Amino acid sequence: MTDFTAFDPDRLTSLINRFRPFISENDTGFLVRVFDEGTEPYDARIRFHGLTGMGDVLDAGCGYGQWSMALARHNTRVHALDISPERLMFLDAAISDFGLSGISVHRGAAWKTGLPDASMDGVFCYGVIFLTPWRETLAEFARVLRPGGRLYVNANGLGWYKHLWRTGHNATSDYDPRMKAATVLFNTLRYERGLPLEPRCDILIEPAEMLAELDRLGFTECRQGAEGTLSGPDALEGRPFFQGEYDGDIGIYEVMARKPA
Repeated sequence: MTDFTAFDPDRLTSLINRFRPFISENDTGFLVRVFDEGTEPYDARIRFHGLTGMGDVLDAGCGYGQWSMALARHNTRVHALDISPERLMFLDAAISDFGLSGISVHRGAAWKTGLPDASMDGVFCYGVIFLTPWRETLAEFARVLRPGGRLYVNANGLGWYKHLWRTGHNATSDYDPRMKAATVLFNTLRYERGLPLEPRCDILIEPAEMLAELDRLGFTECRQGAEGTLSGPDALEGRPFFQGEYDGDIGIYEVMARKPA
């Protein structure tokens, strides 16, 4: 399992600086924010949600691996999957530099993982599913989960996009939050009508839609709440990363469910 004592802040900063020339301005800012407080916030959240004690866990859309590292501390093996070669290169380098164990890195899409049927005890998908054909992605998660397997997934509500439009949150020269907010409804309509999607553009997933699809796929014990609020049986105090509501509408929400045994 991953040993978080290996994460010396100076060494982590050095690793981030090595990757700056190879990633965009937006990605650089995201990477710096992700590890601003090291890895402990993610470890705390995994414990809060009770996503521990599992065998094989898929981190679907692992990005730079912050959640993979946290999951690996509390579970036997994490399968870190992402479509971005640059982000996977960073995670590979972190695994090597810090001597991490229990994490295997795979390139692939959340809706087409390439993993065998019923091979995962847990699936974790943070901040990703709305960038995918989400119904197909949930079906893929159902396929790869073993009976009794646990699922965690979160998504953005309409309030988040109102927040982007009004504040220009985290804008850079290569990322326009207002453009994202302006195109998300158009992309959602295209998805609902079976038309090609705008690349890397969000799809708005209403919580009720998410829960209805999980029910259709046969999941049980479904729970939905604001991001960072769904606790496990022995949880300490949670620490949400985002607001559950912006401008009177749902902001970031999360769902936990289980595949029937």
